[in-house]
Amino acid sequence: MDHKLQFKILKQRGNARVGEITLNGVTLQTPIFMPVGTKATIKGMILDLLRDPHYIGKNIEPIKLILANTFHLYLHPGSQLIKEAGGLHQFENRKDGLILTDSGGFQVFSLWLNNKGDGNFPHKVKLKLTEDGVKFSSPYDGSKHFFSPENVVDTQIEFWSDIMMVLDVCSPWNEEKKRVERQMHMTHRWAKRAYDYFQEKYEQARGVLFPIVQGGSFLDLRQQSIDFLSPLARDGIAIGGVSVGEEKEKVQEVVAYTAPKLPQDKPRYLMGVGTPEDLLFGIEQGVDMFDCVSATRLGRHGIIFSDEGNIKITNARFAKDFTPLTSNCDCYACRCFTKAYFHHLLREKETLGGILLGLHNIVYLNRILEDWKKKMLAE
Repeated sequence: MDHKLQFKILKQRGNARVGEITLNGVTLQTPIFMPVGTKATIKGMILDLLRDPHYIGKNIEPIKLILANTFHLYLHPGSQLIKEAGGLHQFENRKDGLILTDSGGFQVFSLWLNNKGDGNFPHKVKLKLTEDGVKFSSPYDGSKHFFSPENVVDTQIEFWSDIMMVLDVCSPWNEEKKRVERQMHMTHRWAKRAYDYFQEKYEQARGVLFPIVQGGSFLDLRQQSIDFLSPLARDGIAIGGVSVGEEKEKVQEVVAYTAPKLPQDKPRYLMGVGTPEDLLFGIEQGVDMFDCVSATRLGRHGIIFSDEGNIKITNARFAKDFTPLTSNCDCYACRCFTKAYFHHLLREKETLGGILLGLHNIVYLNRILEDWKKKMLAE
């Protein structure tokens, strides 16, 4: 069978590389940062802004790949409704871009570990891990559900996802090694089941399926996971289970060890990592794809990325600062408004402030990568 996802390396220096992904009629250049649209939208964002030079600026490419969250969309509004709508592309009007959906495994385990009800999730998550899959209760209404390697593939196919992830077990950062190893082997068995199941549906599905390397912070386990999962990386492969509470030095150690050992001819996706420093470190290790909620989450809390580090716009010193957010960004937020205006919006809890600061942060991360790619290609 032909590969639906085409990947070629345009330039390489050491482990770092500039690549090109073509999938479902869309071509994009890597490395790339993917904004997170958990519930079929980036919170507060009109998705058309991400491809409009008036808003993202003229110096970066339209953002062609975003994420959605299988766990939350499966619960609300449900995969059947999204299927009836014609898939996520039709549902969220993302017809000329790509959508990656995670498997939901990380959300199941993280909500269970942080097992407390709050305003967003009023019910505590109950979980039972079995060889067949994971039984869990909804944080929204307490209803009971079951994820298996196979039905998670089916759900993402119903979403009409472009890139799908296998169901995995994401171990806590401070878990003992023996337990991490058991969970890693379960991830491997689940990945093999998912791939065997998906092969029968490959031609009918819109998307492709990535396995996820696990193993916690133990490099020998990471090597075992690389060895087992690389043959399953038909279209790409991901690094999971990092930046889940451990120190940044440990994250970098795992990424530096793992990324260069993944298949050279496939896209490499580092899951849930996306500060400016993370991106610059990751691309030198050979990572091609990044995602993180921090860009928009920090924006909603009045924090922006800049070349001088993070800036907290709600600080009193910005109340009468009539300069742009940053001097070297031509996104809509930087071009049209001042720090004083955003200080006012955030202080008054006006949602526009957080939306535009989130837009700036997304643009900032993509600009870092655009500048790096241009420099790399010019060498």
